[in-house]
Amino acid sequence: MRPEKTTALCVDIQNLEYAWTNGERALSVRHFTIQQGERLFLQGPSGSGKSTLLGVIAGVFAPTSGEATVLGNPFHAMPAAARDRVRADAMGVVFQQFNLVPYLNLVENVLLPCRFSRRRAERVGPSESARINKAQELLSRLGLDDEAQANRPAAELSVGQQQRVAAARALIGSPSLIIADEPTSALDAETRDTFIETLLSEARNAAVLFVSHDASLSRHFDRLVAMENINFTQDQHVLSIPEDALSPAEA
Repeated sequence: MRPEKTTALCVDIQNLEYAWTNGERALSVRHFTIQQGERLFLQGPSGSGKSTLLGVIAGVFAPTSGEATVLGNPFHAMPAAARDRVRADAMGVVFQQFNLVPYLNLVENVLLPCRFSRRRAERVGPSESARINKAQELLSRLGLDDEAQANRPAAELSVGQQQRVAAARALIGSPSLIIADEPTSALDAETRDTFIETLLSEARNAAVLFVSHDASLSRHFDRLVAMENINFTQDQHVLSIPEDALSPAEA
């Protein structure tokens, strides 16, 4: 059974600004939060700042100004190495590019978080065999249970298969926050729904931040947030953020 959400915040963003090196402002987010255990769907078209916001929350980008507190850590005041450690220990991230190691097989890619984080490894199990079994279980639940396929290097997989391996890698080791950036873009409708159900089932106690341009997927989540309602990169918009910017997902 899924635990109830708490009032504690997993992500707390206040007066956040992020600009590219050429000075172009990509983010201007006055207020954005995610509760512990919440499943949040972030929707917006290409170029709306979704991936940039995820990069800040994942600790890949440092804010230009403002505050980004993630899992109790003030990312806005932490060096890159410290943010990297939080991400390795406590986050599962599915990036659009997947970032699989092309010459490693499926199980080896899934187990990478356990190589980089002792905490993740200990949460999976006390032995290497227990971790391998968990990796195989996750892959099986995501439809990658062919033994011959499991020994293939990631470079030989289809785009859809690579997405599912990246999701299994994000889930292993019980992270506190799972971030998924357009993880179903290469999946057909049936596989997509199974993928989302498995992701949310395996997330258990974790908060989930799921990003997509397809608002129809929001039915799987607790809350829908539209980027246009939180990201105001034009000065005239900053003064008129609607009170209902964070709206419940439609049933």
